[in-house]
Amino acid sequence: MSEFTSGSVTLMKYKEEILKYDPIYIDNLNDQWFVFITKDTEVSEEIPESLIQISEKIPVLYFYNFEDHGWGYRVVYNFKEIASLQIIYELIDTIIIELAEERYPEEDHIEFLYVDPRGESIRIELIEEIQTTNKYDEAITRQFTNCNLETFKRFEIADEQIQRLSQILNANYYSQLESKHQLVEEFKEVLNIQEMSWIEVDHLHESEV
Repeated sequence: MSEFTSGSVTLMKYKEEILKYDPIYIDNLNDQWFVFITKDTEVSEEIPESLIQISEKIPVLYFYNFEDHGWGYRVVYNFKEIASLQIIYELIDTIIIELAEERYPEEDHIEFLYVDPRGESIRIELIEEIQTTNKYDEAITRQFTNCNLETFKRFEIADEQIQRLSQILNANYYSQLESKHQLVEEFKEVLNIQEMSWIEVDHLHESEV
């Protein structure tokens, strides 16, 4: 069974303030961090709209991990997003679909590329094009463009931790990993949020019914 985790994380000192926003779920991760989920949190990489208001004076790390598909974070503070990372495990397929949308606008691209026999040769050609050009490497690099690691100082993260994040959150490091799933575990370990797993929003919504 794949892990689907999504929720908002911030420092323990903000817990009483967060309770004022009536989260549907709140729990301590450890002595440093706690996780909370608002009513508008979904199984998604998108920031819940409620976080924008919450972030007026409280920095919040929205973290998600959809094990077979990818993971990422988005940091919000002072009513805006100030950092983000999105790692997509199916990145080649994402690029293929984008290219197909440009070149074959009349087609249903998912069905055309992966179901329709007419699209099989096109899909193979696009994969070869991606692998023989810089498109894939460029796409990997773009994933790390907005990491903005200095923002983690708002969570009282030590300089040594930020330095470690800079060593692992980059295209070169990611490309040499034996398992693409390794990076998210290293990220959580550096921040000391290893307990941020199996927080399944859909199950919480189901329990409300």
